[in-house]
Amino acid sequence: MTEVTEQQPEKVEEVAKETPAAETTETPADNGSTDATAAAAAATEESSSDLEKKIMRQVEYYFGDANLNRDKFLQDQIAKDTDGWVPISVLLTFKRLASLSSDANVIAEACAKSDEGLIEVSEDKSKIRRHPERPLPEHNEERRKDIMSRTAYAKGFPLDSTMDLLLDYFAAFEKVVHINMRKYLDKPTKTYKFKGSVFVTFEKKEQAEEFIEKAQPKYKDTQLIVKWQEKYIEEKREEQKAKTNKKKEKKEKEEESKINLPKRSVFFFDGAKDDLSREAIKEAIQKVSSDWEIAYVEYNKGDKSGHVRFHDEDSAVKFLEKLEDKKLKINDDLTLEVRTLSEEEETAFLEKAVENMKNRRNHFNQKKGGFNRKRRGGHNDRNDEKKAKASDE
Repeated sequence: MTEVTEQQPEKVEEVAKETPAAETTETPADNGSTDATAAAAAATEESSSDLEKKIMRQVEYYFGDANLNRDKFLQDQIAKDTDGWVPISVLLTFKRLASLSSDANVIAEACAKSDEGLIEVSEDKSKIRRHPERPLPEHNEERRKDIMSRTAYAKGFPLDSTMDLLLDYFAAFEKVVHINMRKYLDKPTKTYKFKGSVFVTFEKKEQAEEFIEKAQPKYKDTQLIVKWQEKYIEEKREEQKAKTNKKKEKKEKEEESKINLPKRSVFFFDGAKDDLSREAIKEAIQKVSSDWEIAYVEYNKGDKSGHVRFHDEDSAVKFLEKLEDKKLKINDDLTLEVRTLSEEEETAFLEKAVENMKNRRNHFNQKKGGFNRKRRGGHNDRNDEKKAKASDE
């Protein structure tokens, strides 16, 4: 930053020379006009100084760690020059800087006065670069944690706040290096709107601690809500977790209410042989009558007994009425003894069936979610879905 330190004394010297000259022209008769002229000059100087500060602040933001790490366009512009210089004409394509001044000389003069040691102005005042002695830090997990340890969350700003207003506000606190206006997408207008809160990063952790723990900051008459960014994120994570669990519980209750299995739809059978299959049981039922759709056969090969559940209420009772002596003939060598369930047996059976259906659905949803995240599975996903539906049925 050689040029910056050289140019600053020159400006001070010029101001010092102008002041005595103004004093020598004063006469008692002109006191009023002289005072007015001096006041106007002071106001102009102050206005100019404010503008320069805003320009410095904006350009330093462009070349700062937070922005430059993610600004692909500016990175490409820097890479075009072997020494990292970026033409001011390019920087003036950025709307915020151009709104402050479209004069490249004004931009150069303002940036030359920066004492941060971050930016440097070329000798011909046509280009700016990040100082070679301030290389961009590597953006890794350690760096992320370091930034978070210096970052505060602050809420309570007017929703119509602008970045300029926020910059002016935080200028009163020691060394703010980055402000992130938190916004949300307003779906009706399809525009991003300010939430009234910011993440503000300080140069040092001690400065952030002073702001959070001691400053008790207010914006006009509004007491700001301030906390460490890490604490805010953890609270939001827990809040989101609670919301997710609540939605899950609500969904489970809704699913449970949807699974309302019909009564008097189940019959029990006994006397099975080791080679009996569910398909053979279904075929035997269809031979008796196809009036009632089978929902599920609870039986594993090798079992001596099992259950058959129909889709419709009273189906089991009506089916057994069609059987002779309550026997279901499977083939010439095998006939099953069948009966309907008692009220207690039916309640226990249906409760167990509902629980099994919920478990199968949860397993399927988890499996399906895993496939979606990994973007694989293809037709297997659909087959699993069919199997899950079939098992529910």
